[in-house]
Amino acid sequence: MDQKTIDTYNELAKKYDAETLDFWDRFPKTIINKFIEFAKGKVLDVGSGPGRDGLILKKNGLEVMCLDASEAMVKLSQERGLLSILGDFNALPFPEEFFDGVWAYTSLLHVPKSEIAKIFMEIRRVLKMGGIFGLGLIEGNTELYRENLGIGKQRWFSFYKKNEVEKLLTQNGFEIIYFEEFKPKTKNYLNFISKKK
Repeated sequence: MDQKTIDTYNELAKKYDAETLDFWDRFPKTIINKFIEFAKGKVLDVGSGPGRDGLILKKNGLEVMCLDASEAMVKLSQERGLLSILGDFNALPFPEEFFDGVWAYTSLLHVPKSEIAKIFMEIRRVLKMGGIFGLGLIEGNTELYRENLGIGKQRWFSFYKKNEVEKLLTQNGFEIIYFEEFKPKTKNYLNFISKKK
């Protein structure tokens, strides 16, 4: 994740937390429930933010490690009682085959497309053979900085087509075992669960 996006999250952590805390009350829970069903044991929440999803995973019996590039987000996650560390998506600070599952829900939107294959390979590296990868992205064609959250701060976004994600997952050693999409308003969410081959 680039520094401008990290700086925005550091500044807006509490605002972002307040605006997204009820995400799974507003949108279908199928993808996170499927991930919980498939991924038993120790899981890594990549780009965990303030710990919204990490708490759900933990409450459903998974052993959760949260990782985020924003110090403010890590702090919020820790305040919720989650094991949470500061880290770089491009170089996950864990040994090979350490996790049974990796969850990355809309966090990899903030990575340039030129880096996504490397991050998929890092995720594959830390997953055990047959480990489960839960991925949420948003459909589109562009990559750009966008100003939102209401106070003039920018974040990087990369949007994807379904076949583009399918190709990336397959090329980087994953087998897709579940897919869904939902479009609550203007954004179409692309949700994948894959298995390390």
